[in-house]
Amino acid sequence: MPSRESHDGQRIDVAGPTALGDAIASTHDFALNLGLGERDHARLCIIVEELIANLCEHGICDIEREIGLELGLQEAALTVVVEDNGAPFDPRQAGGDAVVPERGGGAGLRLVNAWAEILSYEARNGRNRLELLLPLIDR
Repeated sequence: MPSRESHDGQRIDVAGPTALGDAIASTHDFALNLGLGERDHARLCIIVEELIANLCEHGICDIEREIGLELGLQEAALTVVVEDNGAPFDPRQAGGDAVVPERGGGAGLRLVNAWAEILSYEARNGRNRLELLLPLIDR
């Protein structure tokens, strides 16, 4: 699915088995277009990868469900919004101690929480919406 540019950032719609790769590639392009420093670029791509990989791991990418990703820039931070129509999951309620050693489970969410601030999460009308703020460190 094509991404759409806006004055505030970029909206990326992905679905199906290529959702993860499409989201990462579009995020990489967004970071390049903004001229982000190397560390901010990497942190943004890793956060998007972790969030979308979690959705895919829980089956949303195996079927034709849609994932929306909005990336934006504020004064000293990046905004990341992920919307999907999978099962509700509020990462603020996930236990930080929940680890599945054979697959590294839980590490990605801990990384997201360490690097970004979760501004909000809501599940409404069969859709999940997660909003994050990622402070810039290379500016």
